[in-house]
Amino acid sequence: MEKKRINSKRKGNAAELELAKILTKRFDLPFARVGVSSGARPKQVKLDGKATETFTGDLIVPDNFRFSVECKSVNVNVDLLAQSTLFDKFLDQAAFDAATIGKLPLLCWKRNHKGWIAAVPIKEIENSGTDGSRIPIPYYSRYIGNNASWLICRLNALLLIDIDELWFDDQDSRSNPNTPIQHNPTRLIEA
Repeated sequence: MEKKRINSKRKGNAAELELAKILTKRFDLPFARVGVSSGARPKQVKLDGKATETFTGDLIVPDNFRFSVECKSVNVNVDLLAQSTLFDKFLDQAAFDAATIGKLPLLCWKRNHKGWIAAVPIKEIENSGTDGSRIPIPYYSRYIGNNASWLICRLNALLLIDIDELWFDDQDSRSNPNTPIQHNPTRLIEA
């Protein structure tokens, strides 16, 4: 019996939608798929500042969310403890897109039957405690990419960090004033 081939575009779109739902649930704020051409749109046409920010990365994020989100759903086994050309390419894309709009890169990768992992620059996590202390977080690896050192961990472990300064530029304007937020940082995020 021949294995049914999965449409990679459909698989990527589904992963982006799932990730948007995970982040929306975690932060009680709207996250959405960019849609057409995903993060490639600003590279194809010249857009103004706000449009570039909106269409850069794979998800539309709240205005003061510090990260540009790159989503991958690739059925490839990558040794996260060793250098990988494919993983370096993913990290470079996330870093480039984030730098384009003055945000930090967050790479989220859905691995088939293994859940989500996340990669963020180590310097952004290590000293994000409210007193400048290191945040203890279980991680798979510290990965030295082409241009930066990255922390790689399970996405659900990263999302359990409840330090607004890590996620948002300005905690006072984090929500739409017309939308009440029931923030519950202790719930476990399914990922």
